[in-house]
Amino acid sequence: MTLSQNDAFYQKVGLIARLLLFVFLVYLFLVAVKLFGTAATVYTSYNSSVLETLASQLKNPFTGLCLGIILTALMQSSSATTSLAVAMVASGVIELEGAIPIAIGSNIGSALTCSIASLMHIGGERRTFSKAFSVSLVQEIFNIITAFICFTLEICFGFLSKTSRFLASLVPMTATGSSTGSNPLSSAISAPANGIRDFCLQGMSPTFTAALMAICGLIILIISLIYITKNMKVIMADKVEVLLNRVLSKNGYIGLLAGVIVTMTIQSSGITTSLLVPLVVAGTLSIKTIYPIILGSNIGTTITAILAAMAFLGSPTGQLGLALALAHSLFNITGVLLFYPIPQMRVPVFLTKRLSVILTSNRFYVVCWITMLYFVLPGLGFLLFRN
Repeated sequence: MTLSQNDAFYQKVGLIARLLLFVFLVYLFLVAVKLFGTAATVYTSYNSSVLETLASQLKNPFTGLCLGIILTALMQSSSATTSLAVAMVASGVIELEGAIPIAIGSNIGSALTCSIASLMHIGGERRTFSKAFSVSLVQEIFNIITAFICFTLEICFGFLSKTSRFLASLVPMTATGSSTGSNPLSSAISAPANGIRDFCLQGMSPTFTAALMAICGLIILIISLIYITKNMKVIMADKVEVLLNRVLSKNGYIGLLAGVIVTMTIQSSGITTSLLVPLVVAGTLSIKTIYPIILGSNIGTTITAILAAMAFLGSPTGQLGLALALAHSLFNITGVLLFYPIPQMRVPVFLTKRLSVILTSNRFYVVCWITMLYFVLPGLGFLLFRN
């Protein structure tokens, strides 16, 4: 083989190796979610008072909303937050209605990654910083307005919970894993978690076993998500830039679809939106142009929660975990339907252009905005509403 043929051969081998690594990391992710759910089940089965306390606190939807924002801001991953919530619901630890506000809060917290990326330009010219900050700001405003509407509809009418329950009921899930018989995937995911549980319970207390399993599950979940993102970023790096450059000259709906596909592939809406920051700063793109891509990334990131629900296929309450994942998707789809098809309804773009000028007039205002939105207000809200 010639040198070019050797290069092509090694590139194909490298691609296959990374795809196999991706499959293995997804499997680890599913095992981690199952491990966390099993830990919650073990703990609450021996400590029923904790389950009652948790259920009573989450009856106040504002508690779940604030908790979702804080957890996502701290972990820098809405996927991790919603996956853990799916595990809790699918394990029967918390109710679907109590977990939906957590998913809504995670959507608000997800924009922090892009906000941090925009802060890299805080030392530059005011106009440059204003452009950079507007990328995260448009996502924040969209998430906040959509959260207000969907949160209100959920409290008053059960919009997300009822709709997602119906959609989840259309998916055949039985105690054996599917309507056609046993599910090998479910067995392969459950076996490690159940094995670890049985081994630990032989020499440890249920409480210590649950804590150890939860910590291990959380660590594996975060590590697997990080390396899934890194791995897919390497595979898709050049393709993402080419795809975005191609769709930007097309209509917004193609940009919306591109945002969904890119985020589903690299498993991170934060990376998708952060890639847009330098393009806006350079003046190549405007907020109006990137708006549909950001909306698409919001929808694309919900695939992780749906994937997490697969770890509980066959569980008696597994369908509720899927319902929560679908509620998260429905939340973002509702926002897109409200604030994109009709140009006059693209309120987030309108507000971003005006609010970014005010906030970036003093860099201290931006720091206060980020601190208040992601930490101070949800922290105070959580302490207030949990009591």
